[in-house]
Amino acid sequence: MALPNKAKIPVGTLLAGKHRITREIGRGGMAAVYEAENVDIGKRVAIKVLAQELTTSAVVVERFLREARAAAAIRSPYICDVYDSGRLEDGRPFLVLELLEGESLYERMTVVRNLDLETTVAVVMQVCRGLSKAHAASIVHRDLKPENIFLTHDEENRLLAKILDFGLAKFYAPMDGGGDNKQARLTREGAVFGTPAYMSPEQVRGQGAVDHRADLWALGCITYECLTGRTVWQTDQGVAMTFAQIANAPLPRPAEFRPDLPQSFTLWFDRALNRSIEKRYQTAKEFADELAIALGVSPSGRGAEAAVGTPSLDDIPVELHAREESQDSVVTISAPLSALIQQSQASMPALERRVPPDGPSSPGALPSGNPGLAFVGPPAGAAPGQPGGAMPLPRSEIETTLSPRRRGSSVGRVVLALFVLGLLGGAAYLGYQEFAQPQAALPPSASSKPSAASMASATPTAEPSVVRDTPSAPMGDAPWIPLLSSAQEEIAKGNVKEAFPMMKEAFDKGAHGVPRTMLEHLQVAMRDAGGKAPCGLTGLGRPRTYDLVSRGVRAVPGSRPSIAVGPRGAVMAWTDAHEGSEHAYAVSLDSALRPTSAAVDVTPEGYAVGRPDLKRVGDRFVLTYWDAKGPEAGVHVRWLDANGRIAGPAVAAASIPRGGNFWPSLAASPEGFFVVWSDEGDANSDSEDLFLRRLSPALEPVGQPVRLTDVAPAGPVKPRARFPSIAVHGDAIHIVFRLEREPLHTIHHMRLPIADAGKSVEPAARGERVDRMAGEVALANTEKSRSDGPGISCSADACYLVWHGDPPIGGASAAYVDPAAAQPLWRKKFVKVGMHPAVSVDAEGRAQIVWFEGSRVATAALTRDGVGPATRFARVSGDQPMPSIAPGTKPGEWYIAWLDYEAGHLEPYAARVQCR
Repeated sequence: MALPNKAKIPVGTLLAGKHRITREIGRGGMAAVYEAENVDIGKRVAIKVLAQELTTSAVVVERFLREARAAAAIRSPYICDVYDSGRLEDGRPFLVLELLEGESLYERMTVVRNLDLETTVAVVMQVCRGLSKAHAASIVHRDLKPENIFLTHDEENRLLAKILDFGLAKFYAPMDGGGDNKQARLTREGAVFGTPAYMSPEQVRGQGAVDHRADLWALGCITYECLTGRTVWQTDQGVAMTFAQIANAPLPRPAEFRPDLPQSFTLWFDRALNRSIEKRYQTAKEFADELAIALGVSPSGRGAEAAVGTPSLDDIPVELHAREESQDSVVTISAPLSALIQQSQASMPALERRVPPDGPSSPGALPSGNPGLAFVGPPAGAAPGQPGGAMPLPRSEIETTLSPRRRGSSVGRVVLALFVLGLLGGAAYLGYQEFAQPQAALPPSASSKPSAASMASATPTAEPSVVRDTPSAPMGDAPWIPLLSSAQEEIAKGNVKEAFPMMKEAFDKGAHGVPRTMLEHLQVAMRDAGGKAPCGLTGLGRPRTYDLVSRGVRAVPGSRPSIAVGPRGAVMAWTDAHEGSEHAYAVSLDSALRPTSAAVDVTPEGYAVGRPDLKRVGDRFVLTYWDAKGPEAGVHVRWLDANGRIAGPAVAAASIPRGGNFWPSLAASPEGFFVVWSDEGDANSDSEDLFLRRLSPALEPVGQPVRLTDVAPAGPVKPRARFPSIAVHGDAIHIVFRLEREPLHTIHHMRLPIADAGKSVEPAARGERVDRMAGEVALANTEKSRSDGPGISCSADACYLVWHGDPPIGGASAAYVDPAAAQPLWRKKFVKVGMHPAVSVDAEGRAQIVWFEGSRVATAALTRDGVGPATRFARVSGDQPMPSIAPGTKPGEWYIAWLDYEAGHLEPYAARVQCR
C-alpha cells in the first residue's frame, strides 16, 4: 500500500493565480508545507496543503479549514497568521500562512535537552499571551504540544514564540451566535481530540465541555518537559496506558530529574496539573505570572516583554503561620516578603536548616522541612500587587498544613514568631540571592568573529611548549576563586581530602553555584578516595569562564562537551549562545584542569552549531560538528592547533541546505578520515539513514557521500538510523548506530570493508519493503528492548560497543567484537541503572568506559573478560547526554567531560582520573 501524503506540488506551480511554489519545506501524515512567493508583491509565504487521501473526509477538511478561521478570529503576534485559503484543481484545500524561520520547541529540545529557566519562562509567557487572545475569542486550541510552538526572532532579534496549528481548535461559543452542525459534529460528546501526552483528564474522558483550561493543562506538561527533558507521562506503552496515567497516576516530582528546581515550582506544577479543573490556574495570565514567581525569574528574560501586573517582592504579602507544639497554638505574621527578607538577614548565621528523614511533611512545607512553617497564598480572586495579591504558593495547596488556632502564651507566640521570621527570612534570602543577585564567575569568550586576516593566519603566537601550572585566563575578583584554584591544585596532586576544606571555604565565601557544584563533585570522589576503588580523581575543572569575569553576566546553558588530550595538554569544546547564535568554543586546560586562556569561538561562520567532537591527530585536533541551519548547513570538519585554536578553514563534509540535526562521527584511517552522519537524504525520503564520506589527510572531501542504509518503513512513523559512532580497524570501518522503528529502538553494529566504502546501497525495488545496509550488520542488543546512546572504540585486537536501555528496562551494556566480524562475541548489561555509557581506547589498547549511574559519574576498565570494578568520582543531575572520554599521556590516565546542572543552567565539567 502506498504511503500517505506522497503527492507533490512541483516547484514553479502557481496557486490561485498568485502564489508560486519555490520549495517544499516538509510534510507529515496530514499535510505538506511549501514555501511560495506572491508574484504580485513578492511576499514570501508558507502554503499548507492537505494530503490527497484525506480530502474525502468532510470532517478532516473542516478541521483543516478551521485553522484559518481561528487565526482570523484571534490576530496575535504570538500566533502564526493565516492570510488566505483555497483549493487546488484536484480539490485539495490549502492555507496561505505566515512564513516563519527558526525551529519548533520540540526541535530545540532535541538539541538542548533541558532549557534554562529564563528561556522557559520567556517561551511560556509568550505562548500564554497568544492563548489569552484565543481564549478571549472563545477559542481553545486542544492540541498544544512542543511541535506546535515555533521559536523564531522578532525584528530586534529577540526570542519570539508563536503558536501553530489551530486545526483542532474548538469554538466553544459559536462565533456567529447560531447553531453550527459541523461544529457540533466535530466536538460531539465522547469524541477524543489531541495528542495523548498533553491531553487533560476532561479530554481523555471525551467530555464535550472541554474549555480553555485544557490548553493550560497541556502547557503545564510542556513546561515540565522544557525543564526536565522528559514528558510527564510515560508514553511508550501505548495510548491506553497514557490515558490511564492521566486519569489516576501520581504526578512525577520535578526535582527528582532536576534537583536545582525550587520547591515552589513543584507546587506550581501540582496546581497546573490538578485533576480538578476548578483548582487549576483559571487564566493564561495567572498561569504565566505564577510560573515566573515560582522559578524566581523575571518574565522579561530572553527578550520577552515584561508581564503586566507581575508583583515585585514588595508587592507580595506573606502570611506566616507557625505552630507551637507545646501550646498547640498558631502564630500569624503578615508583611511584604521583601520586608521579611530584610529583617531576617542578620539572623541568618545562627539558623540551622533541618530536613526530616522523610522530607517535607506536606506540599505546603518549606524546603527546610519544618512542618510548622508554610507560606499561605492570597484570598481567591485577589489581584497581583493588591492587598492579598498573588503569591507563589497557592492557598488551596497549603491550608491543610495549618492547625486550628488556640489560646496560648502571648509572650511565647511573640518569641516563636521572631524565631520563625528569622528562619523564613534565611531560607527566602538564600533562594532570592540565587536568582536575583548577579553571579560572579570566568571571562568572556575572547572570540568575537575574527577578521579575514586573523582567519587567514590562524597561527597563535607565543605558544607554550608545556602545560601551564597556573591559569592565565582572568578569573574575576570573587573571594572564592583563589580558594577554588588552590583546591584544584591539590586535586591534581591526588590530595582529594586536602582539597575538601579549601573547596568548602570557597563555597562558604559566596554560596556561588561554581564552588557549590564543584564541592558536590568532590564529595562523591571522597567516598572512594583511599579505598579499594581502582581509580582516583586527579583533576576537576569548570572550563567555561566568560560569566565569572564580571558581575551581572548571566550564564547561558552549555551543551554536551568533548575532550581530547594533545602534546600540550587537554582541550575541551562545547557549544553555547552567550554571544548570540549557538557556536562551538574550545579552551586548553592546565594540569589542574583550569583554563589557560579565554575560550575561542572555533565555528565563527556557524548559525546553529551542534555536537562538537574533538579527535587528536598527531600534534593537532580535528573538530567535527554540524550546523543546523543557514547557508552552510550540514556536517563540517576543521583543524585546531594544540591549544584548541583554529588552524584551518571549515570544510563541508556534507552540505545539506535544508538543515537539521545530523549527529556526525569521525574516525582516522591510514589514508585519511571517514565521517558518518544521519540524514533523510531528501525531503521525500521514507526514512532517515546513514551516510559516509571519505576525507583526505588534509580533510578534503574525496568522492561523493555514500548511502550506507535504506531502512524500510513498517508503519505510519518514519524509521530512522541515528546516532552513529565510527571506528576504523585495519581494512574495515566499524559503525554502531540506533535503528528507530517504533516502538523498538535497537542497536546495530556494521562492519564495512574500506574497499567497499565508496559503494552506496542499491535502492529497493518498487513496492519492496526490506532493509538494505552496506557491509555486514549484526544486532547488538538481542533482547530488542528500547535502547539509546551507542558508542564504539577499537584497539589493536578488539572493538568495544556500549549502549544503554531506555526505561523501564534501563541499564548500561557493553559488547566485545572481534574486528574480523560484525557479530559480538559477548554482550553483557554491566549495571542495572546505568545510562549513556561512552568508551575509549588508549595507545596500549586498554579500554575504559564512563557512564551515569543514578546521580553519579562512574568509570571502569573494559577488557576481553568484561567490565571491571567501578569508581564513582563526580555527580550528575538530570538525564544528560553521553559524556566524553579520552586517554591521557600516562598509562591508566583518563580525561572525562560531561554536562551537569549548576544553579539552574547546564554547565560543562571536566575531570581526570588515574586508574591502576
